[in-house]
Amino acid sequence: MRAVRVALCAGAASAFGAGGYAVFADQRQPAPLRVSELPGTYELVDRVLVGGKVLRRPDIAALYTFGKGRANFNLFVRNADGTLASESSIIRYTMSEEEYCEWVEYTTRNNLDAPGVTNKAPPVSSHCTPIKKAADRILFAPPGESVTTTYDRNGFTAVIKDQFTDHWRKID
Repeated sequence: MRAVRVALCAGAASAFGAGGYAVFADQRQPAPLRVSELPGTYELVDRVLVGGKVLRRPDIAALYTFGKGRANFNLFVRNADGTLASESSIIRYTMSEEEYCEWVEYTTRNNLDAPGVTNKAPPVSSHCTPIKKAADRILFAPPGESVTTTYDRNGFTAVIKDQFTDHWRKID
């Protein structure tokens, strides 16, 4: 009887051990994020200023949608002095696994970089910028902007050094 118990216990331990290994063996790492997965609609969650202050709705709101070579960017933010600043841009772009290129077709910027309204897009020396990949992240700096974007599967961060970090969530 004791031999039967030992055999049953050994068999159970072997089965559970093998089953446990099979569970771990079946857990695959997700495929690396590809540039083709980036297009969609993103909503600004918050902006963390360099001093640590966090801006959220109603002090800041933005949507960014891009796909099929076209993009639309809309941002509204309350400045420290209480004035409202905004940007609305219509953009044309191309994107490959190695390069992002962008042309601002129309923009209106109000109290953003300077007081007043302008329709001038930021100057660019080149409309294209390289795309870098690190682990499951994709990084690039859109041409003409001082911002660096880092995308992951849930959204992206946009950083302007010594000013702020924006956190964006992918909603579509």
